[in-house]
Amino acid sequence: MGKEFRSSLFALLVDIGAPLGGYYLLRAFGVPSVWALVLSGLPPALRVLYTAVVRRKVDGMGLFVLAIVAVGLVTTLMTGDARLLLVRNAWFSTLGGVWVLASLFVGRRPVTYEMARALLPGRGERLDEAWDSRPSFRRAWRVLAVVWGVGGLVHSGISVTMAYSLPVDDVPALDTVLGIVFFVLLQVITQIVLFREGTLNRIARPASARL
Repeated sequence: MGKEFRSSLFALLVDIGAPLGGYYLLRAFGVPSVWALVLSGLPPALRVLYTAVVRRKVDGMGLFVLAIVAVGLVTTLMTGDARLLLVRNAWFSTLGGVWVLASLFVGRRPVTYEMARALLPGRGERLDEAWDSRPSFRRAWRVLAVVWGVGGLVHSGISVTMAYSLPVDDVPALDTVLGIVFFVLLQVITQIVLFREGTLNRIARPASARL
């Protein structure tokens, strides 16, 4: 658990802390906003490359991060428009929202359920048993797929609106706060839905207990 926590903390610092802090540090040294956005967006891409080279592990989201950084760099060289770079986080929210909503119609179970199952090692069999036998359990995860999918799209819309209506230097901090607020809000809704259905109590039982 300690190693997993440190790994998650490192990823959080690289993916959120470094871009935000890096942007304002570069701006303090007089770097133009466009190039401050480009350079501050490199740490997440470098983390993906490090994982690919050292651990020989690349997932779809990692490739998407690299693609967004590459597109941002090319866009900057062609247009010099900082606002196009400000909306890069909106691409992640849009992709995530569409992916989660699409999973309601493509595949047997929504992405929300599959992600939760992956985060609960040793409980997969019990969760699958509940999925197969309890309509309320299935309904809860489908509701959460709608919540997270729509939430991602709403977050994307607000992010784009801020990028094109506020001063450039205000957006990175506000967009980070917006992302955190949305994540916490969606997590709270998730916990409420699961608590009302009773899922949390079942997961918390000893492994020998049945759902």
